Formats: sequence, C-alpha cells, structure tokens
Amino acid sequence: MNVGLNVPDHTTLSRRNSTLKTSLKRIGKPNGRVDLVIDSTGLVIHGEGRWTRHKHGKRKRRGWRKLHIGVSNGLIVAKWLSEYRKTDGEIAPNLIHQVGRIDSITADKAYDQSRVYEASNDHMNEAGQINIHPRANAVVSASDEAALRQRNQHIKSIDEDGVLAWRRTSGYYRQSEVENMFFRYKKLIGDELRARGENSRRVESVIACNILNQFRLLGSPQSTLVA
Repeated sequence: MNVGLNVPDHTTLSRRNSTLKTSLKRIGKPNGRVDLVIDSTGLVIHGEGRWTRHKHGKRKRRGWRKLHIGVSNGLIVAKWLSEYRKTDGEIAPNLIHQVGRIDSITADKAYDQSRVYEASNDHMNEAGQINIHPRANAVVSASDEAALRQRNQHIKSIDEDGVLAWRRTSGYYRQSEVENMFFRYKKLIGDELRARGENSRRVESVIACNILNQFRLLGSPQSTLVA
C-alpha cells in the first residue's frame, strides 16, 4: 500500500508487554441468565520445539501453567492463570467472584469441594442451581447448608438412577461449553504461552481470551434440530 507507518520492533513489544494494563473485556456479556461453566487446561511455557527435539533429543523439562476460565453463553466471562500445582478448587472462587451474580454453575469432579459450594452459594440467586459432579466416593453430608443440600440430592440421584441419568437430567452436559472453548483456544491461539515473564504471560492469556470473545461476537452458527 506504500504507507509509511512506524511499527515497534519485537523486542520493544516484548519489553512493554509485562507492564501493559489489560483486562478481560465485558463486551457482549449476556444481560439474561448467567449459566457459568468452569474448567482449566494446561499451557506449555517453555521447552524445545519439534525440530530441536527431533535433532538433539529432549534435553529440558517442559514447564506448564494452568488457564482457568468461566464460560457463559459462548463467551469467556472469567479467567485466571496459575501455576500447575494450584488445584481447580482453589481458583474457582476467584472465577465466580469475577462474574458476580450467577444463575447456575456447572463443573466437573475436581470442583467438588466445600469452598466452591460456599462461593457459588454466596453469588447465586435464590433459585440458582449448582451442577458440580460429585466425586466417585462422595457421601451425603450432614450439613444443612443450601449449597450442600443440592450436592446431597445429586448424590442420591446418582445412587438411585445412575450417573448417566443424572448427567442428562441435571444439565451437567453443559460442561461441553467450556471444553469446546478450550478446543477453540488451542486451535486458534495455540497450546503454549510464548512470553517469558509471569506478568507477560498473564497479559498474553487475557489478550487471547479477548480475541476469542471477539470471534464469538462476529457470529456463530445457528443449529436446528432435524427430526
């Protein structure tokens, strides 16, 4: 186009990335029900590329970070980047707090912890539903807290009708929304964090989530059930 534009070099962008103040944009956040679905996935932070491993063999231990996200209506509404040692239950209250009031929450067995139920109950409407998959060895709790009453009912339903029937009737299969989001993240963005510093990695993950939300706002396929 023969347009003279001043563009910063890669080193400048990398250096400024660590001090960039960015946050998860709320553009397109649904005004109706907020059915939150949460989960985490691992992202590589260092290690040789495929060619180096092929030529010289594996020489360095690969590092990881965990990306925790909350999805509602096809949009990422909460995110957190942590060390891989952090458990999902530890980070879940942070995701819930970012969203605020929710109508329901869906999560897998890794979130079957009392602190997750407590955080969900604190931010949930009176008719809210907690669809956290009970662990395989889960037992009915003697506590009379509202959140744990739902957990007790899930355990009883699984014991009476089986886990597959419970998943269908409880709405647990909404969990696929966050799994699909991770699939899109790794296909479009990649499965690694390219930045070297921790602050830069957080910025990188926020920008990636904002990009996916913008893609979602551009349009999505409309599905129709065909008999």
